[in-house]
Formats: sequence, structure tokens, C-alpha cells
Amino acid sequence: MINLVTGASGFIGQHLVEALLLRGERVHALVRPSSSVHQLDKLGADVRVGILSDQATLMSAAEGVERIWHCAGLVGDWGQPDAFVQANVDGVRNILAVATRVGIKRLVHLSTTDVYGFPGRTTDERGSLAPRGFAYVDTKVEGEKLVMSHYQRVGLPVTIIRPGTVYGPGSAFLAQLADQLLRREAYTIDGGKHRAGLTYISNLIGAMLLAGDAPDSVGQAYNITDGSAVTWREFIEALANALNMPFPERNYRHWYAYALATGLESLYTLRGKLEAPRLTRMGVERMGSEQDYPIAKAQRELGYRPSVGLSEGIRASVAWLRKSGRVELESDVWRKGVEKH
Repeated sequence: MINLVTGASGFIGQHLVEALLLRGERVHALVRPSSSVHQLDKLGADVRVGILSDQATLMSAAEGVERIWHCAGLVGDWGQPDAFVQANVDGVRNILAVATRVGIKRLVHLSTTDVYGFPGRTTDERGSLAPRGFAYVDTKVEGEKLVMSHYQRVGLPVTIIRPGTVYGPGSAFLAQLADQLLRREAYTIDGGKHRAGLTYISNLIGAMLLAGDAPDSVGQAYNITDGSAVTWREFIEALANALNMPFPERNYRHWYAYALATGLESLYTLRGKLEAPRLTRMGVERMGSEQDYPIAKAQRELGYRPSVGLSEGIRASVAWLRKSGRVELESDVWRKGVEKH
């Protein structure tokens, strides 16, 4: 089978490309002109360079394709709203148009459990999508609505995957957290007591493949996490221990952190700063709310069984951090900072 993977050079996209190639399938790997394609070339993918706003490029990349895996998108707690709209809404609209014209057998759309708006309670796939005034969340909600509307109007065979917080080798989120731990800048919300809703990368890829293969998954959305009750404290503690670093001392109450983040965001907006403040409202909500998204539907309908737990996931993640040189490099920076004092 011939597949098109958008966002193929990204964290999730690259893992998916590798998994598809290991199954003996062909892959058109769509990447932006600025993306590094060394690893994709090494894997043997058919790299296609282009952007989601260019219909001609998308049509060329989708030529002969039977399945599209839409992993491309802008992820972040902070950024220009127009950039999120362009990537997560307009990009979805263009992919849907191309998928319809090509007549694909399946479109698997990568979404997020963040579309529930951080309700802080157990939420399955029947939960309402809830915009929160966060650019990422609101545009992912709108993108999902476009996908389901297209399915209902023209019958395009679609499946939506909603992972929790994804981590593992190649994760920018994991690298950032490790960096914060090494620099003694990491923090917790409410002592890290809330469930983290973690999704290890190989568990997610396995679920995506199952969903793409299952005929009955058409028109459906699935929560995908590790199915664990691991809290942020347990996750951060496991990573800190593996890095031989202490657990962060800095802790904020949820209400205080949210108020502080609101003020910081307003100040950064007023000053036109592009970098994210140290606290964002979305980041506070992610760590300060229960991330409990049951995977019973995926287990029942797809046969999904997450195989990698926290211990194995942390081991593999830290091995990647060390191999990539991130841990040693940032540790040296931290030591130099200590020596200056």
C-alpha cells in the first residue's frame, strides 16, 4: 500500500514513516523546505518537499496514494494565532480537498486530547470539544470539526486519533523538560498530583496503524494514552532520577499559576515578544488538571494494547537524550552556571 505522511520529519511523523516502511509499505514523506530529511532518506522514504498551502504540491505528493496520515500541524502553548490557523485549520482543509480528489481509502487525522479543553474529569470520546481561547486547542478543535464535517458531507473515510501528552525518543517536550531539570528551572503544579495522560510514542504509532487498518474505525475518534494513572510527579521524578538530578523544588498552586501565566502572557503580547513566557495558561492547565481519557473504545474496537510503560519509556527516552548529546551538552551549561556563582 502507498501512504502519504504529512509532517514526516516531525517527532510523530518520522516514527510513523519508519513503522510503515518496516511493514513493507511505500511512503511518500511530505516535509517543509526547511526540514532535515537525512533520517527519512536513510529509512528509504520517498521524500516530497512542499507546504500544506500549495495545492499543486499536495496533489503531486498524493498521486497514487491509498492512505493519508495527517500528522503535520503547529504544536505549542504559545505563538502567533494566525500561524496556528494556517497550519491546523487551513492545512486540514487543503488535505481534505486533496484526499477527496485523489479518492483515498483512508485519512487518519492526528488530533489531541487537548480538544476536550482540560475538563479535569474523566472524559471519553463522547465528551464535547471545548475551545479555551488557546490558539493550539482552538485550532485543533476547528480542524477536527472540518474532518468530521467532510466525512458526513462527502463520505470521505476518516479516522481521528486523540493522543495525550506524547513522549519518547525525538520528543521536543521531553528534551525541554530534561533541559529544565538540568538547569534547575523545572516546576510542578499542585505538587504534580494530577494524572498526566501520557502516551509513549510506540504505543501511539501502534494505535494509529490499528486504526488505519480497521474498516469499522471510519467516522470514529479514539483517545490514545498509555492507559496508566501516572501523575506528573511520578513522571518528572522518574526522568529526574534517570538524569541523576533532584526533583524540582519550585511548586505553584493551580489558581496562582494560572493567574501568573495570564499576566505574563498579557505582558509578552503587549511587548510583542515571540518567545514563550516561563508559564503559559495552556501549560498550567495541562499540568494542573486531571488528564484522564479512557482508552476503552480503542481497546474494544481496535484491539489496542499499550505495551510500553513508564519505566521502559523513560529508559528509552534518556538513552536518546544521551545519544543525541542533549544531556551532556545541557549539563555542561548548567555546571558552568554553577561555577560562576
